[in-house]
Amino acid sequence: MSTRRRKAAGLLAGVALLGFGGITPANAGVTAEGQFESEIKWWTAPTESRRWSDNNDTWDYTGIYFAGCRSDDDYRGYDYASLSLWKYVSYAPDRNKGTRNNYCGWVDYGDPDDAGTYYFSLADVGNGDYIKIDYVKVAW
Repeated sequence: MSTRRRKAAGLLAGVALLGFGGITPANAGVTAEGQFESEIKWWTAPTESRRWSDNNDTWDYTGIYFAGCRSDDDYRGYDYASLSLWKYVSYAPDRNKGTRNNYCGWVDYGDPDDAGTYYFSLADVGNGDYIKIDYVKVAW
């Protein structure tokens, strides 16, 4: 292997390792394949996000960031939102690519390694029945 190819492979391995460790999520200045920003107005399970197309032509992780989190439980407040990442499959059941709890911050789902159309679905709310999120960022 040439020196140039070894350096490139080492650099990519280092970036992948840092991303895996949570040090460089897709929203930390790393150029992602795509992203959008939104808000959530009183979702209850099972509610779905808008859908997006991932060409999977990069090694970026898919992730979701929350800020300004509230629930309808005035006594205990927001605890977490359990979100599943789904890949839409035409004429077949959609494929679950993982479920993570968002405690009002950034959550990575890894690289889905599969081009297609994706969306998030709210599976559960930690406290209360509804969540309201002032700022949502999805990046892939």
